[in-house]
Amino acid sequence: MRFTLTTFCGILLLLWPMTTHADTVGSPIEIEPVPADNQNEEISGYFDLSVEPGQKQTIELKVTNNTEEGLILRGETVNAYTHPTGGMLYGMDIDSERALLLEDAVRLADYMEIDEEISVPPNSSVNVPVDITVPDVEAGTLLGAINLTTEPTTQVEEAAEEDAANFVLNTETTYSVAVQLNLPEEASTDFSLGEVGIISNTAEVYMEMTNQAQMIQENIKGTYTVSDEAGNELFSGDIPTFKMAPKSGIQYVMPWEHESLEDGDYTLTISGTAGTEQFAATETFTIANDDVQAYAERNMPEVASPVNQGISIWVWILAAAAFGIGMLFVGRKMSGSKSG
Repeated sequence: MRFTLTTFCGILLLLWPMTTHADTVGSPIEIEPVPADNQNEEISGYFDLSVEPGQKQTIELKVTNNTEEGLILRGETVNAYTHPTGGMLYGMDIDSERALLLEDAVRLADYMEIDEEISVPPNSSVNVPVDITVPDVEAGTLLGAINLTTEPTTQVEEAAEEDAANFVLNTETTYSVAVQLNLPEEASTDFSLGEVGIISNTAEVYMEMTNQAQMIQENIKGTYTVSDEAGNELFSGDIPTFKMAPKSGIQYVMPWEHESLEDGDYTLTISGTAGTEQFAATETFTIANDDVQAYAERNMPEVASPVNQGISIWVWILAAAAFGIGMLFVGRKMSGSKSG
């Protein structure tokens, strides 16, 4: 019997908040952007281009195969999201409550084209073209990425025991290179806070944050405090500086750091800055008994039934038997004394 287990190495798009390019120098595969005439000269490692609305342009990625075997890569264009803990997140159709793009967001993946299959001979380099059509947007910044993924390699791990199952490991690596398009006019900051709640499985408080501007919102930072319904401060913390993708929203998470998690009403007080703009909010949220139970069931180990610390029933049985034998002996002795 065999079980198939697929593992993804390299850049895991949902887990790496700050991935913007493929750092591959010295590896079997090297991927680097070929500088274009409109590239920001201060930036290397990813595309940072000054563009006009409606402009068409072809950019190139240099892919080097340092191995003795031919290489096949899968090409894909993807969108830019914001990771729930801050930073950039690249992928297709990631949209969820935790990380989403707004309805009016420009999904740059739809405006870029790359070959789905890319072949690179052994010990050689090829330039991979990516065609871009700039959307008809006057102001702000557009953000996306190009993904190159290796073919899955299969490895069978044999089981140590004869009747045990073998595992088939399929491993593939994804390299991601960001594409940033800077339009002629700058967009203005439009950052806002939303609802507060609790993620019961992980015991994290969240605050909805939205970047409604067509720009990368830089330098978001702040502090927060959580209090109980009596106004007692339970814990507090800092929001480290992070950035948000254009036209994106997240549930920014803060770990529950009080010694206990109980149902009841709580208050989150939060303040900080987004760029040069200040923000602040005081919101009440409720932790239900179901939330506490869900967290306990997921994170607390099962408690073994306590061992009976009282006297064992066998001790009582042996004591009763000894008492009975003793009484029988005493009875016989007294009977013998009377007969004498």
